[in-house]
Amino acid sequence: MKKNNNSKGNINEESNFLMYVPVIIHENYKVSDNNIVTLYFEHNKLVEKFARWLVKKSNISDIELDERCSHAWLLIDGEKNIYEIAVKMAEMCGDSKEVAIERLVHFIRYILKKNWIKFKSIKSQ
Repeated sequence: MKKNNNSKGNINEESNFLMYVPVIIHENYKVSDNNIVTLYFEHNKLVEKFARWLVKKSNISDIELDERCSHAWLLIDGEKNIYEIAVKMAEMCGDSKEVAIERLVHFIRYILKKNWIKFKSIKSQ
């Protein structure tokens, strides 16, 4: 286990989640005229094909993000870290930075878990 020698309580940059730079890896999405993002998913696995055949469903499904999530998705450009995106989100929504950070961190963790994004690097300030 690595020991953190920060005697003043400062957070080490390498362990600060807000310094990570996210990059979108799910490329099958569309942005509508009113900046709402819709993600599309193809279901081509054997089990999915069988389930589709049983219930007579399409091989493509979609998820439409709400306004805040769409704005956050569009701000993920591979250059801005999570903190910079949260600041932009706070300005757009009229929230405090703390509220915007909390909401964005939950969203980023969710889309990371779904493998729709990855982290490119850690950006120091």
